[in-house]
Amino acid sequence: MPSASAPILLDFETRSRAELKSIGGRRYSQDPSTEVLCCAWYDTASGERGVWLGHDDWPHHGRRLGAHNAMGFDRHIADALGWECPAVDWVDTSELARRAGLPGALDALATRWLGLEKDKEASRFTTGLSSVRRPSGKGPGAIPPDVWRELSSDAKRTLGTLPDLTPDVMARVVPYCISDVDILQHGWPLLESWADLEPDVQRVDRIVNDRGIYFDDELAVALLECDQRNAEQVCADVGRELGWSASRVASTANSPAQFCEVTGAPNAQKDTVEAMTHPLARARQALASIASGKLEAGLARCSDDFRLRDMLRYYAAHTGRWGGKGLQPQNLPRPHKRYEEWSAEQIDELATAVSAGKHFASQDEIDLLVRATLTAMPGYGLAVCDFSGVEARALAWCAGDRGALRVFREGKRDPYKVAASVIFGVPYEQVDKAMRQVGKIAELACGYGMGSGKFEMTALKMGGVVLSDIGVDADEVVKAWRQLHAPIVKFWRSCEDAFVQTLQGHSTRVDCFEFTCSDDGRDVAVFLPSGRPIVYNNAQISWQTDKWGREKPSPSFHGTKGREHTYGGKITENLIQALCRDLMADALVRSEAAGLRPVLHVHDEIVCEVPLGALEDGYHELHEITTTLPDWAAGFPIGAAGFHGKRYRK
Repeated sequence: MPSASAPILLDFETRSRAELKSIGGRRYSQDPSTEVLCCAWYDTASGERGVWLGHDDWPHHGRRLGAHNAMGFDRHIADALGWECPAVDWVDTSELARRAGLPGALDALATRWLGLEKDKEASRFTTGLSSVRRPSGKGPGAIPPDVWRELSSDAKRTLGTLPDLTPDVMARVVPYCISDVDILQHGWPLLESWADLEPDVQRVDRIVNDRGIYFDDELAVALLECDQRNAEQVCADVGRELGWSASRVASTANSPAQFCEVTGAPNAQKDTVEAMTHPLARARQALASIASGKLEAGLARCSDDFRLRDMLRYYAAHTGRWGGKGLQPQNLPRPHKRYEEWSAEQIDELATAVSAGKHFASQDEIDLLVRATLTAMPGYGLAVCDFSGVEARALAWCAGDRGALRVFREGKRDPYKVAASVIFGVPYEQVDKAMRQVGKIAELACGYGMGSGKFEMTALKMGGVVLSDIGVDADEVVKAWRQLHAPIVKFWRSCEDAFVQTLQGHSTRVDCFEFTCSDDGRDVAVFLPSGRPIVYNNAQISWQTDKWGREKPSPSFHGTKGREHTYGGKITENLIQALCRDLMADALVRSEAAGLRPVLHVHDEIVCEVPLGALEDGYHELHEITTTLPDWAAGFPIGAAGFHGKRYRK
């Protein structure tokens, strides 16, 4: 009898008129046009292999299942087929790979493990089975070429014909499906040991993704209409300035090549365009609105019960931090400062007016209201808590920066003004708004070793601050910050030294972090206070000569995109982000255990859906959970703040 915990590793090949990338695996699996072509499988308990073609009964009912990107795709296909495997029991080998410090993409793992390149021709062939063609001939479904050309892409996907699934076609699809399972079979012994890392966190992650958050689709549609009208107005205004038609403005601004040719810009990337004064830059920004992309993604992935699901990608980063999918809640548009003091009631009133067509939203209002499309279902409200300045607090705590810790624990002085008083050499009470802004940018940007050259650009990008206008230069700012936070500077060096010493065979501890080398001497694992490791694969030391002619060790490792060089500040950043992620993960698990129904989390913020009658109490309970430390974080200078109301907001 096979072990209940030993999974069947599988891979599906499917085709559909639905677009997987647009609507996500859940809705794709539910689309009537989606067909399962085959499923290759490998039994990790017995070593048996096979292919399921759909005309036989699935032979592994009741077994645990696993796949690469299982949570984004395969589990939804299995659910649609009626195969019984709860979400919490699935093994997602892409998650295991990222836990192990490996690339999450299967083709990258094939290259690293087996020296194999992805069969791009077979991939294109299989993908092409979902490509529609014009129905030709003279039958009732035929469409003339001129009519076909005028159809929208959605109409073509509905009315077009798909390739025939002949025996010859399947003879190419099945081996391609098997080849992916071959990779999983090879990699399973390398990944299996990572399957039981933080089971409670993984379980709650899947519960939250399945629960989802309520989405105001009517507001989203209204905001898209406003966004389109705003873009049309900007194109018309730019056209009048240039003596062009609005349509010419739009086509030129939308084309990177034409945009660069007309404006002389080196590229049409977001940062470049934002810094430009040419009128076409305004048009390109308006036509490439972040808000519209978010809203369209939300509408495409919204379920029939008006909930957005599967927005969170577990263990997306090397540090274990979550990423986003679909609407991507981690990088929603930031509202204009004028809305910082707006109440929940004011935001709700504006959202209601826009939804009803009684108010036309400006671009700033659209950016504000994108968040407001995420809301509580009828009869419920949102309780939201955010860890306050958690990375700065974690950095001070780990580095033993007593001055910074005193500021956080006393809570009487503004950390940004404290930094500004040192940078500008004035008493704390004399720090003005412009000085504080420089202090804020320094506190947010300098914690991981940023130099003066990059700081000057960062100040301009983060706050539109031209340092020379305020009477200070970047060298002075960075030097003053490092003097103020000397223990943190020392901590960078200690982390880099520990990394190097570990590769030389000496396990080392830096504060609450333990640096350990693998038995074969190739990998470095840094164990966090929670006990979770961050793995640096195939770590090495090379030697470089600095500007004073001294030989200096330069550590590197094989990251997800190839070999990456690292240094004390970068290692510190990894460890601090990972520690803060673990604080949030611990609070997330306890929030679920308390019955607070988490529906979303963004960076260091947890969002719960609570019945209206218990909303205020629910918020206070969530606040207590986020400010109650796990045993491994005793003494951490924790702080949290939040709100409760109907809609999500900044």
